[in-house]
Amino acid sequence: MLAAGVAVAIAAIGTAGYFGYQSYSESNAPVSLPQPIPSVDSQLPEPTESVSAEPTPVTTNVLDSERTDPKKLTLKEAFAQQRVTVGRRAYTRTKVDITGQCDKVAVGTFASALKRQKCTRVLRATYVDNKRRYAVTTGIAVFPTKEAAVAADKRKNLAKTVWFRGLAGGAGTGADKADISGGYAAGLVWGRYIVFSFATYSDGHTPTSKEKDLGPVSGAFRDHTAKVIEKRVTD
Repeated sequence: MLAAGVAVAIAAIGTAGYFGYQSYSESNAPVSLPQPIPSVDSQLPEPTESVSAEPTPVTTNVLDSERTDPKKLTLKEAFAQQRVTVGRRAYTRTKVDITGQCDKVAVGTFASALKRQKCTRVLRATYVDNKRRYAVTTGIAVFPTKEAAVAADKRKNLAKTVWFRGLAGGAGTGADKADISGGYAAGLVWGRYIVFSFATYSDGHTPTSKEKDLGPVSGAFRDHTAKVIEKRVTD
């Protein structure tokens, strides 16, 4: 939860390493949240074929620079499926967004760092589970180099919500409060990308110290979205 007391963890997928982090709260005090901003409702065509199983990642430096990884990341590549299963729970995509103004979808010094490190685009999507309990914003920020991504990532402060903004869906989607709700953040730096997630409750209430379920939900979405980057290694 984006409040006082953040624990940082290092994670890895297979042999392809990345820096991972996840925030936790030791306080049930109300969270001070940034003001929501408008977003563009992008339409995504659905793929005609199902997505095949993800390959095992391999160790490579190909993702460290746009020179060795020149293919532009698109919404269709990042969020191909409208319905996904993450952590044994089914979710439906309610909103997608892409922008080249990376600082406009982040907060404070982290937003400034995205601009300073020449972030080229941020792709976001929000998903809601079938029971409409959770609304999760997940996404990928793209940089010219790994060094730029790492430098920008160092300017985050999850305890003070200096982070990416949630992406709200329309009224009745179960995600209409995703941009103003307290929740749990998770993310990683992999090559020239920052992969992130922010899990909230659909009704918008701030998690209490006794509510522990959002952390695993956010972490699972982070890992799910990271598969988009993992696939670039072997394609």
